[in-house]
Amino acid sequence: MKFPCEEMANKILPALRAEIAIKLAKEYNKRQVEISKLLGITQGAVSHYISSFRGKDREKLYKHPEMEKYIDEITREIAEGNFESEDFCKYCNKIKKLISSSDI
Repeated sequence: MKFPCEEMANKILPALRAEIAIKLAKEYNKRQVEISKLLGITQGAVSHYISSFRGKDREKLYKHPEMEKYIDEITREIAEGNFESEDFCKYCNKIKKLISSSDI
């Protein structure tokens, strides 16, 4: 049996990280090194997210209109330095409600 958080961590989180990394680069003019520090990942991982080597299933996120709002909010809060890792649980729960296991 897979737990809901496991599904999120394995399939949705990489796509979400990729989308956030891309938005931080394009909309907030952040360099990969800055993005890596903000997200707590390596610069190489950021490069993979931006080039779609990782997080390839980004289009699945946008099957749900509310998802763009959540991604924009998360990205803005991260860019402004107002996002704590505990805040993600709030968004994760909202996202789990939007995405059924058949979408994953």
